Amino acid sequence: HLSLRRQRQMCIRDRCKLFVQSNIQKMDDSMRLVLGLFGLENFYGGDISSYIEISQMGEELGFDSVSVTDHVVMGKNLHKYPFGKFPLPSEAPWYEPLSLLTMIASHTTKIKLATAILIAPLRNPALLAKTVATLDTISKGRLELGVGLGWQKEEFDTAGVSFEDRSEIFWETLDICKLLWQDSPISFHGKHFNFDDIWCHPQPTQGQNLPLLFGLKMTHENAQRIAKVGHGWIPIKTSRDFISAGKDIIMEAFIKEGRQDQPRIRGQLPTCVDNNGVPNIDLTLKELEKSMAAGLDEVEVFPINFVQSPDDIYKVLKIISEVKQI
Repeated sequence: HLSLRRQRQMCIRDRCKLFVQSNIQKMDDSMRLVLGLFGLENFYGGDISSYIEISQMGEELGFDSVSVTDHVVMGKNLHKYPFGKFPLPSEAPWYEPLSLLTMIASHTTKIKLATAILIAPLRNPALLAKTVATLDTISKGRLELGVGLGWQKEEFDTAGVSFEDRSEIFWETLDICKLLWQDSPISFHGKHFNFDDIWCHPQPTQGQNLPLLFGLKMTHENAQRIAKVGHGWIPIKTSRDFISAGKDIIMEAFIKEGRQDQPRIRGQLPTCVDNNGVPNIDLTLKELEKSMAAGLDEVEVFPINFVQSPDDIYKVLKIISEVKQI
């Protein structure tokens, strides 16, 4: 059944290839494509194991990573979401990201496994370090951890974590993880966590170099912290001015820190609509060059914006993947 579906899906419209070839110049080899899995299970009756098949499609088509999102619990005050209208009701299911990525890791071999983003301060740092290390070992070094602070007080209340102190807890959590991924035994003495002579094994396959990307507002203070422990930035907005200004700040911080590498910038394209107000993949892909010129070197695309049925998923992924095959 799957083979027949794939054969039907392989009949991609010629205009898709023509569009890509005529509108997108040859991209730098370092550009990465990230497949956002959010919401696609709804085309399979809510079956979350559909992420296996979709991730395999992405791997086949040359996507660099798949990404999954995070909420531990949801409260009723969705109007406090700081980035517009929250897309789902409070009762919508949210699957634990590292568990989902473990499932995907067991059915793929090459594609990277990303969180976008994981609300790090909701997790105990030792348990987070151990879970991450386990997944990175299972996947043979394919995990890429996108982390952020979270915005919903109810999640912190439920977890017994201070919402007001979440920034301090966030940075201590990541400092502890980095230490536990590097050496043993370690000791740590901070405002919120204190311990001596702790071993935490196994360590990640990637060790302390496990990629950490930060979904934070880009301030000089945040940039300096990221430059010490992280690898890049996930802009929350698609505005090119926003991306460009943030990239300048984090680039400066990497230079001051003496880093030889450049920060990774992973973000979304603006979703464009046609004359009927319907999201359009062709129009959206036209924004690629402009967003890359503004600073993106990793592009995360959410097919949920463009598909109408399960049969559309492979077609949409195929269209997107063409940008790497020119």
